[in-house]
Amino acid sequence: MRRGFGGVGHLRISRVWPAVAILAGCAAAETAPPPPPEPILEGAPIREGPFTAEEARITARLIEEGESLFQSGRFTEALALAEEVESAYSSSPGSSQALWLQARAFRRLGDFERAVEAATAYSPFLPPGSPEAGRPALFRAEVLREGGLPGAIESLFQIPATSGEAVLAEADTLAQSWASGLGTAELRDLVLEAPDHPRIHPVFLTELAVRRYLAGDVPESRAFAEQALARNPGPDVADRAAGVLEGRIVEELEVAAVVGAILPLNSSPALTRLAEELAEGIEVAFVVDQAEFPRPVRFVPVENAAEPGDMFQAVGDLESEGVAGIIGPLQDDALAALVRSRGDLVPVLSPTAIMIPVGARGVFTLNGVDPAEGEAIADLLIADGRRETIVLHAASPQMEEEFRWFDEAYRARGGRVTRVLTYAPGVTGFVAQMTEVMQLVPGALVMIVPPEDVELVAPQLAFYGVDRLPGILLFGSASWTSAPVLAAVQARSVEGIRSVTSWFGDDEFGPGWDAFVQAYEEHFRRTLRSPTSALGYDAARLLLRAAREGGGTPEGTLRALENVRNFPGATGLLSVIDGRIRRSYVPVRIENREPVLITR
Repeated sequence: MRRGFGGVGHLRISRVWPAVAILAGCAAAETAPPPPPEPILEGAPIREGPFTAEEARITARLIEEGESLFQSGRFTEALALAEEVESAYSSSPGSSQALWLQARAFRRLGDFERAVEAATAYSPFLPPGSPEAGRPALFRAEVLREGGLPGAIESLFQIPATSGEAVLAEADTLAQSWASGLGTAELRDLVLEAPDHPRIHPVFLTELAVRRYLAGDVPESRAFAEQALARNPGPDVADRAAGVLEGRIVEELEVAAVVGAILPLNSSPALTRLAEELAEGIEVAFVVDQAEFPRPVRFVPVENAAEPGDMFQAVGDLESEGVAGIIGPLQDDALAALVRSRGDLVPVLSPTAIMIPVGARGVFTLNGVDPAEGEAIADLLIADGRRETIVLHAASPQMEEEFRWFDEAYRARGGRVTRVLTYAPGVTGFVAQMTEVMQLVPGALVMIVPPEDVELVAPQLAFYGVDRLPGILLFGSASWTSAPVLAAVQARSVEGIRSVTSWFGDDEFGPGWDAFVQAYEEHFRRTLRSPTSALGYDAARLLLRAAREGGGTPEGTLRALENVRNFPGATGLLSVIDGRIRRSYVPVRIENREPVLITR
């Protein structure tokens, strides 16, 4: 009885408990929480239309996988997933994010045009008030610049001014990198023509303000800085503009040197015009220098000093600025007065003065008497076998010094001047001089005359028959090879005359001429009208180079100037030897009013 009962009970128990366990398991399975659904992207779809929950989940998964592939550098695969979203799931929420992924992938793959297209397509899907609303326009600007495509700066100005500070700060940095690389003329055009963007415009205004300050135009620099601050510049740009107004921009920029100039821009009409032309060349030199070197040189001009009596105040003002050297003055008497006024040995380089004060160290001119010219003429006579000659020269200080250098060089080479004939400046008749030449019948006649006298002297040679004397060779100073002079005289009057020229090549006046003309016309956006500007350009380029090499000090600048050799100037190949700027000269013979190189 017990066994049977026990057995039945045992069997029941053994059969019941597994069933209960199964039922309990089913109940637990039915009541456990379901797994979370896959996320659905936020944001606008590429186009409106029906979509399923499954499509939305696939879209989110594809975008997530695409971003992961992009971050790992697998740009082609990331692009494929973004394009799949656009083609198959464009109505799903957030599918517009595929356009942004496409834009970035195309950029990394070097397809800049399609990157810009994708970023442009993505832009409308960002809410106008979003901090990232300007991101696509910033991206377009970066890509267009990276790809060398047009419209980059325009895209920068399309960034909404209400964008978040992170976007605007990046835009400031990009704008500044652009501004610093633009020429001053391009910068001016941009400032005048670009939309008045409250954040971007001040970057370019401030860069122009800094340029004008460094170029010595303080009033204009202040005007641009004030315009920048009147808008809504970023903090760094605002501080830079304020630095211009407060005069502390020089220290912040780590200026390499300060170069001064004395340019009489408020003088007589003729002197003012000369100063204006030279000032244009100087400005071009500073523009070129700023493009070549990261640390700028500041320019400080004095514009109201025209007379010798003004030099003491002008020099004092420039020395107080710590100038490494001075460009100018333009006339001999002012140059002499400046030398007397120098407190320290500040080097002075005049573009146009003719006579250097006797015994003055550190004083140079690009337009003075060049000993190398006399040496070249002496070499030409010796090469032609003429060891004796008659010389005709104007009785002016400049022509007398030119004769002195020639005579010294000629005697050093074994030559001898047997007769010196002079004439007073301004005379138009040369009967006495030509009659004496005809009587002496020399083997050579050297004519050292200024350019304006060549037109007077040259016809006399044929009129009196000097050019037909037996065995005579006619030699002229470099004035005879001047292009304007040759254009003005009759061909017969100068035919066969031997002379020298400071440059004989493709460039008109010197190895740096074409580069100067290009820089001038790009900067001023007009054709170069006068070669005079090239003297200002060369003077500034020489002094800028020396100031940099000399560490920005007068002493170092002077040492560097005195070591200049074969500088490729716009006005010739320039060297400084024994305290004078010299050009290289080559021998020529005039044929049909053109200088033809003499080769031996």
